[in-house]
Amino acid sequence: MFRLINIILIPLFFVNIFSQQKMDFRTKEEQMKDPKTALNKALIFPGIGQLYNEQKVKGYSLIAAEIFSLWSFNENRKKYKNYNQNDSFSQNHYLQERNRFAWIAIGLYFYGILDAVVEAHLDDFDKIVDQNDPMKNKEE
Repeated sequence: MFRLINIILIPLFFVNIFSQQKMDFRTKEEQMKDPKTALNKALIFPGIGQLYNEQKVKGYSLIAAEIFSLWSFNENRKKYKNYNQNDSFSQNHYLQERNRFAWIAIGLYFYGILDAVVEAHLDDFDKIVDQNDPMKNKEE
């Protein structure tokens, strides 16, 4: 269990610490991200919307976490279905683990959708804040 927490939480910790800086050599029209496109890509699989928004670390982390949770769900589903008395855990344990990983997969899916759409909406947020900063535009 501790290893599982390390596998999921440590990469998410480093994603937040080492956020990505964008260097765009595109025109303003090319830089704008479309929230509908981000939504459509995120609906396919968690993390693809983040890749569209050029957040590679977050995107690949979401893809890896979703694959791991689906794999763990499937493994616990098999163990629950093919349970015999020689297993080290009870059949109820495999049922609980299966359900837990199903909820994790569902949560990651909806998080990926929400994050991709919000990030696409906020693509040019820093530029807008700089333009409308009253302290920066204040005449002396």
